[in-house]
Amino acid sequence: MIFFGKNDSGALAMALMLLLTHWAQPACGQTSSAHTRVEAALQALDATDLDEDWYFAMEVVDGDELQQIESDPTRPPYERRTLLTVNGEAPDADRLAQFADAEKKRIDDQRDGPRGYVPMVDIATLELLAAPAGDEIYAFVPQVQKLEEDREHLRGELLMDAQSGWIRQLEIYNTETLSPAFSVSVDTFRLTLDFNEVHGENLIQSLQSHTVGKAGFLKSFDSKVHIRFSDFRRR
Repeated sequence: MIFFGKNDSGALAMALMLLLTHWAQPACGQTSSAHTRVEAALQALDATDLDEDWYFAMEVVDGDELQQIESDPTRPPYERRTLLTVNGEAPDADRLAQFADAEKKRIDDQRDGPRGYVPMVDIATLELLAAPAGDEIYAFVPQVQKLEEDREHLRGELLMDAQSGWIRQLEIYNTETLSPAFSVSVDTFRLTLDFNEVHGENLIQSLQSHTVGKAGFLKSFDSKVHIRFSDFRRR
C-alpha cells in the first residue's frame, strides 16, 4: 500500500507510516481454536494479491488534496498504478515523476520484508473482548519490526464476522509516545483498515491513518490520510 504526501511534513509522516507498518516475522506458539480461526481469516486476506489479480481504483484524501489513482494488473509492476488527477486536474510532469518514485519505493519495500496481514498480528496475544450478535472483537499486540522496543506501547483490535469467518476491520494504535527513529517522536498513531465482500472475496474497502508527532526539536507533523478502494474487477 502506498501513501503520498504533498509537502515536507506530509512526506515525513508518510515515511513514518511505512516504517511503522513494516511487520516483524510472526511468533510461533500453540493457538486455541479461536486463534486458529483468526489466523485462517488473515491467511485468506493474504491469499488475495490486489496488484497481481485485480483492476481497481483508489481515491486518496491527504489533507486538502484529493488524488484519483487506477491500478491495472497487466502492466509491469512499477507501472501498475497510474495517478490520474490531483484535485480534479491532470498532474504535471514533476508530480508524475514523484508518483513513479514513490511507487518504486513501495514495491521495493514490499520485496525487502514481510508483507500481508498475517505478520502484523501476534496470534499468541489474541484476547476476545466482546461477541456482539454475529461478530467477534479481539485485542492483540501488533508485530512491527522497527518498533520492537516500543512493542508494549502498541495495541490492535480485530473485528471478525463470526458466521463467514471474514475479517471486517483491523485497527492499530499507540498507547504511549513512540520513537521509530532518532529524534523522531510519534504522539498519535492510528491505522484503520476496513474490508468487505467483493465478487466472492474479502477485499479492502478503505484505509485511514492519523499520525501526529515531531522530528527534531522544531518540526511537527499532523497527517491524516483516507484511502477508498472501488471499481474492483478480477483480472
